[in-house]
Amino acid sequence: MNPTSRWRLFTAGLLALALVAASCGDDDDDAAPAAPEPTAAAPAEEPSDEPMDDHDDHEDHDDDHADHDHEDDDDHADHDHEDDDDHADHDDDHADEAMDDSDGAMADESMEPIKIGLISQEEELFSFPEVRAVAEAYVAYFNAELGGIDGHPVELDVCTVGDAVESHIACAQYFVNADDVHVVLNTAAGAGSVTTGAMLAEAGVANLGLGYDFPDYFVPNLYNFDPGLPGLAQVFFVFASGRRDVTTMTLYIADDPAFAPFVPALEAIAASNGITITEVIPLGFEPDLTGPVSAADTANEGWLFVLADGAQCTAAAAAVDTVGYGGHLFANDLCMSQDVVESGVLDGWSGPILSSAPTVDGGAEVDEIIRILDTYGGADVQRAGLGGWGLANTVIARDILIAGGGAGATRESVLQALSTYSSSDLPGMPDVSCPGPDPWLGACNTSPLMVTVSDGQLTSPDGFVLLDFTELNFLLG
Repeated sequence: MNPTSRWRLFTAGLLALALVAASCGDDDDDAAPAAPEPTAAAPAEEPSDEPMDDHDDHEDHDDDHADHDHEDDDDHADHDHEDDDDHADHDDDHADEAMDDSDGAMADESMEPIKIGLISQEEELFSFPEVRAVAEAYVAYFNAELGGIDGHPVELDVCTVGDAVESHIACAQYFVNADDVHVVLNTAAGAGSVTTGAMLAEAGVANLGLGYDFPDYFVPNLYNFDPGLPGLAQVFFVFASGRRDVTTMTLYIADDPAFAPFVPALEAIAASNGITITEVIPLGFEPDLTGPVSAADTANEGWLFVLADGAQCTAAAAAVDTVGYGGHLFANDLCMSQDVVESGVLDGWSGPILSSAPTVDGGAEVDEIIRILDTYGGADVQRAGLGGWGLANTVIARDILIAGGGAGATRESVLQALSTYSSSDLPGMPDVSCPGPDPWLGACNTSPLMVTVSDGQLTSPDGFVLLDFTELNFLLG
């Protein structure tokens, strides 16, 4: 069976899963146990150099997963931001401008808070705590410098999940039932993305998702500012072919059931860009991966690593160094966590960042991002990984709450604001616009940032790469 045919079968399976998940949102009793109502959180205090701690813990509604809490972490965010000369007009002046006319105003702590929900994937194989950390930092910034929303303090309502879809369902059901939450930042990964996105969309809750799978782009009421699996798969091969003249490639992929179904999509999209994946090599989670890496074809012009976490990437990089491979090296964003980048093991590697990164060549806009993170996220805040996604989507959440009526917003008004949202002023992001191109209506951001690691730092010599999602239509026919 050719790669395209296999991918169509997988897509059909995911679409079926999306329909099942959507039906879960219709029945509050059968989908998952609802979490208890949150405890009211204290509004942001005066800015300080210490991490904010504004939330009380929810009572645990699931012994293994779905831990609803309002307690801020001390581990603050990986943040990724960069200017774009080709696709977004991010002048240095933007770094000195507030996001609205509330510059310098503090939120009124006596007023009712306006909530932003967060489904935070922080447990087991997939873990993105940097998203929560940056969201907390920017919420504190909103309250300290931008007057919250219409003077009301902004509050982050967090529900944590693990790998199990059951925990994702429980968190999605919690926010479906939370009448005071009209927008949710959703970092649920894999099947959880399909499940939670469909449930929230069915309930009319604006969902800002991370790492969308193919079916998500066709679900009504889902709009996405993360290029997700389609965009990242496409950008790897657009970049490798067009900017690096790669025609043959080895694909290394995490040896985990969650990754295996994506292989046909990667093979098909590579072929559509003139690249042949000659071999697929699964990599385990052992500290020494020299054996499987040594078995690869060093004659291939590029090696692409789609791995699960920084430790696996570090082991893979050590194996590549041992083998002495001299071709082009590409990695997904999960490889580019701050500690791995700073270690230098990925020097010379390139990869897409889901939104943007404070690269060393980012200019005044990145300086402003770093100021905000250092002030409200604590001295130890990280500036790589998925932090850029968290930053941009937290800003978008506030924008659509304001456009939807602020303190008087409803789920309907906020979802309407999201469905027509566009901006050229997001920190470190290219122009974004909803809806995306037909039929990819959920694809509101089609320009991932390509970064290259140099001397233990992220650089962006290639800037944002503009993708045409309609070039993926062949996967749907």
